[in-house]
Amino acid sequence: MIVRILLDENVPVQLKPLLVGHAVRSVNDPDIGWKGIRNGRLLERLEGNYDLLLTADKNLCFQQELIGRAAGIMVLPTNRRKQVLALAPQILAALESVSKGGCVLMQLDGTVSNWFRGE
Repeated sequence: MIVRILLDENVPVQLKPLLVGHAVRSVNDPDIGWKGIRNGRLLERLEGNYDLLLTADKNLCFQQELIGRAAGIMVLPTNRRKQVLALAPQILAALESVSKGGCVLMQLDGTVSNWFRGE
């Protein structure tokens, strides 16, 4: 299944080609035009356009209402390019564990835990 993924502005865009088999865009892409949009509005814009938001914002899942959302969130442990790119295989493996309206937290070792399970 192809997952429509949006990278938050704090996630290195170099991750895009590593998420093979999925439709990956970034808020930093000029044609998207969502750079600088705050979390609540960003989540609203995700609806119907993307299945998953990849972010390094550890507070996002705690600050926003996720119940009933069509997209899930995966929170990465860092935004450091080298570490994020090294996590690409674990990110790919964890995509299926993110449910609609859910939030998955990834650790530096690539393990994931559900902070909030949607659907």
